[in-house]
Amino acid sequence: MRTRRRTRAVDFAVAPWNLVRDVVLPGALAGTLGAFAMAVLACAFSGVLHGEPWRPALLVAGLFFRDGTAQGVGAVLLGVFIHFSVAGGMATGFALLLPRRGTAVAALCLGVLYGMGLWTVMTWLMIPFASPPLSHEAPTSMLFLLHLAFGAALGTTPAFRNVLARADRLRRGLQLLGQGA
Repeated sequence: MRTRRRTRAVDFAVAPWNLVRDVVLPGALAGTLGAFAMAVLACAFSGVLHGEPWRPALLVAGLFFRDGTAQGVGAVLLGVFIHFSVAGGMATGFALLLPRRGTAVAALCLGVLYGMGLWTVMTWLMIPFASPPLSHEAPTSMLFLLHLAFGAALGTTPAFRNVLARADRLRRGLQLLGQGA
């Protein structure tokens, strides 16, 4: 236990805060994980309820196909791209707000709260404006469950930060070793 604390203290002492390592990459990774979890759950729910597992992506593509006429592989890919892009941006915002020295449990709790806040903003403000087809067809209870899954995935941000900090420390150690030779 002492070794872990000492290693962590050395990590923070040696490695100053870095925007890319501490915010952008962990946010992008956690956002990708959260978007994937949301997409899998949404496709499973839609497959069971409507028999069309690709329907959520088509509804998200309603950002550009506002009359609900999105069809085909191109529209599905557009919906997936929009979904993952928005999730990555939201997760990067979460990583920016999350304290650097926070614990995994705190990150999980804050992530779930962040997911509930996103559900509120997205369901009542953004989705009716951005994608009318999604606003008309998606039940708010299902969207709530999907955003809880996204928030739980945001709890992985400290783990991604630790992995990236260790990789950065290893990279710096190898650079110093190379300079000494």
